[in-house]
Amino acid sequence: MKKHIIYTAAALAVLTLSACGSQSVPQATEAVTTAAAEATEAAAKGETLKGEAEGFGGTVTVEFTVTDGSITDAVLTGDKETPDVGGAALDTLKEQIIAANGPEIDGVSGATVTSTAVKNAVSKAMGLEVEEAETKAPAVSAPAEIIPVEGGIQMGQVITAAHGNKCFSQVTAVVKDDVVIAAYIDEYQFGDPSAVTGVPNGTDTENLGAGFAEGQILFSKRVNADYYSKNMAEKAGSTVRINDNFDEIQKFAVGKTIDELSVYKNDDSAVDAVSGATLADTGNYLAAIAEAAKIAQGTQAVEFNGSSEDLKLDMAIGAAHGNKCFSTAAVLTDGDNVILSWIDDFQFGDASQVEGVPNSDDTENFAAGYADPQNVLFSKRVNADYYSEMMNQKAGATVRIDENYNAIQNHVNGMSIADVKALSEKDDAVDAVSGATLADTAGYIGLIAEAAK
Repeated sequence: MKKHIIYTAAALAVLTLSACGSQSVPQATEAVTTAAAEATEAAAKGETLKGEAEGFGGTVTVEFTVTDGSITDAVLTGDKETPDVGGAALDTLKEQIIAANGPEIDGVSGATVTSTAVKNAVSKAMGLEVEEAETKAPAVSAPAEIIPVEGGIQMGQVITAAHGNKCFSQVTAVVKDDVVIAAYIDEYQFGDPSAVTGVPNGTDTENLGAGFAEGQILFSKRVNADYYSKNMAEKAGSTVRINDNFDEIQKFAVGKTIDELSVYKNDDSAVDAVSGATLADTGNYLAAIAEAAKIAQGTQAVEFNGSSEDLKLDMAIGAAHGNKCFSTAAVLTDGDNVILSWIDDFQFGDASQVEGVPNSDDTENFAAGYADPQNVLFSKRVNADYYSEMMNQKAGATVRIDENYNAIQNHVNGMSIADVKALSEKDDAVDAVSGATLADTAGYIGLIAEAAK
């Protein structure tokens, strides 16, 4: 049965505000009692009460009508909340307010910040004191599982949208059969060039940088972990850095099969399974690792005998090929040697001819960072057919771009890191790599050596 609102000092003293699962009981003060008395008079007349609180992207406003002591209707607005997370939760939160007849709502999983803002806004409108949510320390990090490895291992990578519509994710996985033995996550988002370190060539306004909207540059969240983690703390109260979150998810994936990770897609409760992680989209990152692992199963295997704890997967971002793109190299090492590697480039192209990185069609979010939404950022591997044809037409190239990448990878896989670095410094490196025809072969090898460090 719905309880009625009773605006008295005694009742206020026992009302509680639930935020993020833990909150102290607010104490009534003379000022609160006065505000509650005014709210009582408004309620008797069936008037609308209004409260505001800070959400994830800005102010969240709640206006609700009280008639005969009951909340009969509510209007929630939060124009800057993430549309598919906090924004989508507002309708549910409205129903919870009406059902609870006040701020004591359950909230919506995955939209904690917006839920807390709504609770606080209702409390303010009712004249209740709002206290800061208690900050809890993250769970103790769990070590990665140790997997004995004997035989062929493979590497793959996926470009996806694991976290909303403001960025895209680059996820790499290494597998032994169908078991993940290493993973690496990074994401790219647009930001202010004066606040972040952009991707290589991002400031070249005549080339790659020409594709970015004025006042925007693409940046890696890992490279800018300090900046992005500070934003997470300020906007969402996060106590775990973005790179540490990624690392925790990666460790959790080790030892899991592809099927075991795939089931976490769109699972809001996945974050509870990963000790030390706090990202609401943890499940989607795990599913992305599974997707990368599936791609890995179709690549050339390299023999490795040892333990997963002896392996380290890392990535470098550079400018291996001129000024119109930026390059990435993921590298698996055992301390002294390159075991596996994966190269890709990102460049701008006509949206009608290429498949842009995920969220390139969302002009209200990620694509707002493009100077022209018709000129989108694309992965050369994902668009290997298109880019290889262009190479053939413009330069007479007879070897596809992905086959060039693979030839370089296959050549350095198994080499010592020292030898890879030495090869990258040779002007005729391309002649040493069988099957490669790219003039900038040395640049790609150098990027692999950088990641291997």
